[in-house]
Amino acid sequence: MKVILKRDVKGLGREGDMKEVKDGYARNFLLPSGAASMADKGTVANWERHREHREERDRAVRAEAEETAGKLREMKVEIPVKAGDKGRLFGAVTNREVAQAIAAQGVEIDRHNIHLREPIKTLGEHRVEVRLMAGVDAVVSVAVVAQG
Repeated sequence: MKVILKRDVKGLGREGDMKEVKDGYARNFLLPSGAASMADKGTVANWERHREHREERDRAVRAEAEETAGKLREMKVEIPVKAGDKGRLFGAVTNREVAQAIAAQGVEIDRHNIHLREPIKTLGEHRVEVRLMAGVDAVVSVAVVAQG
């Protein structure tokens, strides 16, 4: 069954995409939740008419994400934390603290875009990956330093 997505659906596609999905998935999840509408003749014609507008919007979003990624690549973030004798932290540095430190330098990003394999638990330099959108990534240098 062909559907047109009304919002982003993880693992399927982005808002405005036309996708072929299994009938049960469409009937039981996508259509009742309002995430998609059936792609009949009228909605497909409307979808075609608005294609250029969607593509222009996607280009603008990608350009903005690439600009932000360029700023992030040049950025060096310092996060002061309480630490013990041997460089072990009392607690851990998570993506929330990294996002706040980046925001303090003037770049607002969602903490869910910061991907740490595991929370940072040691002092020193760490490389943190930031995925702004599909195909637009940046690596930020994060220095975790002892407070005081």
